[in-house]
Amino acid sequence: MLRWIGLIAVAACTTAFAAEECYTADATDGEVSFRVLQSGAPFTGNFRRFAGEACFDQNRLTRINATLDPASVDTGLPELDAALKGKDFFSVSEFPRVTFVSSSVQPQGEAQLTHGTLEIKGNRREVEVVLRSKQQGDKMSIAGSFTLDRLQYGIGMGDWTNTKWLGAEVRLDINATLTNKK
Repeated sequence: MLRWIGLIAVAACTTAFAAEECYTADATDGEVSFRVLQSGAPFTGNFRRFAGEACFDQNRLTRINATLDPASVDTGLPELDAALKGKDFFSVSEFPRVTFVSSSVQPQGEAQLTHGTLEIKGNRREVEVVLRSKQQGDKMSIAGSFTLDRLQYGIGMGDWTNTKWLGAEVRLDINATLTNKK
C-alpha cells in the first residue's frame, strides 16, 4: 500500500512538472526600455542585451528569471552612454548584471502580477511587475512595465542625487519574444 501511495505521489509531481513549459528570451526580437525625467522633460533609452527564462502552465506565467546587461545601455548619445556605465550610475565593471527573480505569480485579469527581487548594483528590493503574455505559434511574447526609484538602487550618485535635474522615478518597459526551450 505504501508503495502505491509513493508511486502516485511521484506520478502527480511528474505530471505537474511536465505541464510547465519554459521559454527563453530573445533579445534580438525584444526590448527593455526606460523613461526618466531629465530637467523636467522625458528622456528615454534602452538596453540592447538581456536574457531570461519564463515558464508557463496552460499559458499562465508561473515563474520568471531575467538578467539585463547594463553595459548595453543605449540612449543614442555615446557620451551619455559612457557616463551611465560609470561609477555614479551602473558601475558596470563592478556590477555587470541586473537581475530579477520571481517569488510568486498571481493571475490578475488577463495579466499576471509577478512578485520578485530586483537587484541592481548589489541593492535588492522586492518589486511587483504586471506582465501580459500571449501565445504566437511555438513562441510566446511577454510585456509589462513597472516604476522604480533609482536612488534606492544607487543609480545616479554624486551630483545626480538632486532630483531637480534627474527624476528619481524610472519607468521600465519590457517587451520580449520567448522561444520554447524544447
